[in-house]
Amino acid sequence: MKDKIVLGLKIVFLVVIIGWIGLVLIDYFNARGMQDDSQKLPKFCIKQEIHVYDANGDLSNTLSMKDFNKMSETQKEGMNYTYECVGLGYKVYRYHREFKAIEFGPFFIQERMSVE
Repeated sequence: MKDKIVLGLKIVFLVVIIGWIGLVLIDYFNARGMQDDSQKLPKFCIKQEIHVYDANGDLSNTLSMKDFNKMSETQKEGMNYTYECVGLGYKVYRYHREFKAIEFGPFFIQERMSVE
């Protein structure tokens, strides 16, 4: 009986790990697709925010995705901002500031303030 419980727990653990890897890979490939300004955003975000910066590079505001999507394209064009997605063990940053980049990494990475 004990062997069946241990085997069942191993199978459940394996399924959870494989499922998590699948979620991370889907969001990784969606993040790579964000390079061409398409609207392919990561799908499995726990939290999505837009950090808006002023002309000096200082953080001026933080918007939710809902508020950001309400803005017109002309309003977005003149903004310096960073898109942040916090997933299950990873973060995605898309920089739309004086530099353009996409960063996908573990949950402990921090947003870059400059190119250096």
